[in-house]
Amino acid sequence: MKIDNDNIKEIKGWITQLCENIEYFTEDEFEYEIGDESIYIRLPGDDQGEGLEIEDFLNFGWEMSGFKIVNNGRIQTTTLSYQIIKAESEDLEYYLKNTSDFFQEKDRIELRIVEAPIYIGIACAELGAYHDDFGSNYENLLAIEIAYEDKREKLTIEQETELIYSYLFEIADSTGLIFFLSKIVERDPELEEKIDAIINGVSKDEPEDEEKEEFILKPLLAYHESMKLYVSALQTNDKELRLLNFYKILEYYAPIVINMDSYELLAKKLDSPKVLNPNRDFLKSIFDLVNSTNQRLRDNELIKSVFNTCFDFIDTFDYLPKTLQSKVLGIIKEKEINYETKKEKLTQAANVVASTLYSTRNKVVHAKSNFEPTGDECPDNDIEQLNIFLKEITARTIRWHMKLPEIQK
Repeated sequence: MKIDNDNIKEIKGWITQLCENIEYFTEDEFEYEIGDESIYIRLPGDDQGEGLEIEDFLNFGWEMSGFKIVNNGRIQTTTLSYQIIKAESEDLEYYLKNTSDFFQEKDRIELRIVEAPIYIGIACAELGAYHDDFGSNYENLLAIEIAYEDKREKLTIEQETELIYSYLFEIADSTGLIFFLSKIVERDPELEEKIDAIINGVSKDEPEDEEKEEFILKPLLAYHESMKLYVSALQTNDKELRLLNFYKILEYYAPIVINMDSYELLAKKLDSPKVLNPNRDFLKSIFDLVNSTNQRLRDNELIKSVFNTCFDFIDTFDYLPKTLQSKVLGIIKEKEINYETKKEKLTQAANVVASTLYSTRNKVVHAKSNFEPTGDECPDNDIEQLNIFLKEITARTIRWHMKLPEIQK
């Protein structure tokens, strides 16, 4: 099929719609003439463009009418969905690109692993995830393609995610090959500028006494198992597994905090003259102290102790998801949290966040059939930001522990 007077109107119609729906596109990104057999679509860093035959372009336009980017990792069109994935090694990715696509079919839905198609390239352009000269290199990405026979049978995002995990489980169990959910990494223009300066060398006009940028590291701490959990959390691409690793760090240190408080209270009680001639009430108060400690060691109370002892809650508050910040401020009836906020309100605020974290952890850990939500759980779309908060407080908690005298560790 060639471009002629019969199909040029339809072609121009799709181009107009693409330019209206996709911010990156202008008519200059589409190259074609009457008599051509293909239309070339230019993406960042690609002067030649990707050629689509006329029939393919018309189908492309129809697919793009349903274009949507979900959480930077899922790209949807009218009858297709693509989830970006990453293999556990580059060698495995190379192997897969040249061998199996792990085709599966379920309920008239086809799944396969493919090299990223143009739709992902367009998503990179929309997100600004590209270099002006070198483009986005989207072709190097892998994706799970979910192809629907009928757009009316398209699954929800949550149902698609469940299908994807089922698919990846089957691949891992049957072949031993492991994939992780991934996403498009947005540009960091400041970092790119620094890299360009390194590649191109220092300008002759630049002052000679300007020093090379160096990152200042604090002195190394003695190794602790929690450091391994911290690094493992950062390495995983699954936001829920990341949350669990961070939570384990807080779980480890919470009993230490509680025991420290209890030992201090017990030591003060034993300073009393009554210890030489204890009466019934004095002995009962010691039992009450022990019972109080045991109550604080319960799962739903553990994390609160860390929040009130191991790090500066005021300094880390802004790392929380905005929705959780608003919830906390509403409960304590304050417009903001600062160093003038009353101590009891700070404790109340920290306890709200700790309870949210506990409930969210339970939601992740327990099977759906056994889990009953409390209403305190962090929404799924806020978990990534919650992990940023956890990254901050767990690092500070590890450092807090390292400063303790050996007898308290």
